[in-house]
Amino acid sequence: VKAQLETRQAGEVIAETKELLPTITKEQNMQATTLIGSYSTSFTNGPGSEGRNENLRLACASVNGTMLAPGETFSMNATLGPQTYANGYKDAGVYVNGKVEQGVGGGVCQVTTTLYNAVINAELQIVERSNHSLTVAYVPMGMDAAIAGDYKDLKFKNSTNYPVYLEAYITSNKIITNVYGYEIHDSGHTVKYETEYLGSVPKPAEKITEDPNLPEGERVVTYTGKVGHKVSTYKVVYENGVQVSRELFNNSTYRATADEVTVGTKKAEVPASTTTTETATTP
Repeated sequence: VKAQLETRQAGEVIAETKELLPTITKEQNMQATTLIGSYSTSFTNGPGSEGRNENLRLACASVNGTMLAPGETFSMNATLGPQTYANGYKDAGVYVNGKVEQGVGGGVCQVTTTLYNAVINAELQIVERSNHSLTVAYVPMGMDAAIAGDYKDLKFKNSTNYPVYLEAYITSNKIITNVYGYEIHDSGHTVKYETEYLGSVPKPAEKITEDPNLPEGERVVTYTGKVGHKVSTYKVVYENGVQVSRELFNNSTYRATADEVTVGTKKAEVPASTTTTETATTP
């Protein structure tokens, strides 16, 4: 069309067309209305939690309403987009080098974790999942899913032949995530995930900082480290209440962090010595 216009002459243009078929058909969509996976986690709503709770709301809004065609892969990082102040995210607690610090977007991993558990309850294929560096309080060890930068993401595939619809919302201090699709299992089919504790990871040697303003030998613990943990998670399948399989699902290692201690190096002052002179007299 552009080339014909540039000639400034009348003419006929034959458009080249390509038929695009829908990735989700009406028939498929009508069959994908069953709740096949669900999970919820709780959070607090007290003073100081406003920023984190706003991040939870934004993350849920990004996930809510997502439709995945058969074979399509979901990425949490791609779905959330940049977690920046410009996009409405606030500062809240995040894990940085084994400690909790304030950082933009803190809390979105709870939405990620809640969705992860709904997805594995729906038995969709997990493509990528990472546990947090430290344990979290809102799910058992081995059941969390973290995102961070471009090196940690939650990815899963719609491994069914029908579309999948994701729902995520907040109600009464709870994050609710639901997965809708086509149920291929019988009503007697259930799945559970069991965590097996493998052992602890000892704290590394304490980190010592010398302070010339503290008296020599005085010790002040500025940070109490944490013992690490190793767990394995197993997927257990039941048919009509009878266990039919138990398979290793994932392994998770939570790092140990060192105690941080400040030690004084200031020498004690030695008082000036006094000398007494005695004078002897001869009787």
